Amino acid sequence: MTKLWQIAAEALEQMPPETRFRPEDEEVIQRHKENLLAWTPELVKAFYDTLFAHAPTKAVFREGERPDREKTLEEWWRRTVEGPLDEAYFAWMAKVGLVHVVRGVENPTMLSMAAFVAEFVERKSRALGLEEADRLSEAFYRLSTAVGAVITHGYDRYRALALYSALDNVAGMEPALLKRLTVEEALSLLEELRREG
Repeated sequence: MTKLWQIAAEALEQMPPETRFRPEDEEVIQRHKENLLAWTPELVKAFYDTLFAHAPTKAVFREGERPDREKTLEEWWRRTVEGPLDEAYFAWMAKVGLVHVVRGVENPTMLSMAAFVAEFVERKSRALGLEEADRLSEAFYRLSTAVGAVITHGYDRYRALALYSALDNVAGMEPALLKRLTVEEALSLLEELRREG
């Protein structure tokens, strides 16, 4: 759990303070817990209908696994709404990054679906005319941003670690050397793009 928390903490620390999830955001979510939990079936259905309606995202799933993935999303939603949204929660989100590496879920998909959840909360809270619709929407946008940052950072870190480990096993290449070579190659690609205009 310590490694996962370190990855989560690195991601959260890189976020400008104005964009971070705050204790008052969690308080707003808690005040609306009953409504948020009542929306679970609709959120889960809309979430997976969206993924399964798009060929590239549908391709990530195995035949017949949708019920299991829906259950996973329900568990995430319940844990998110009920809290606490603490170190253990964000460490769990870092682990999701590793799961996404294994499953082949790319960051654009994850980020767009994090935004989907925030937009869902905004739409539902406004439709109900909740007095705190703006505050609840803002809380979920900050939470989705934090979750997205942690998952993508976890994804990037674990993908790089897996590559470094594989190359070390095959070629005996040290991670520091591979990291330096990666930066040099990225600089070369950037220069090439600049020349192309």
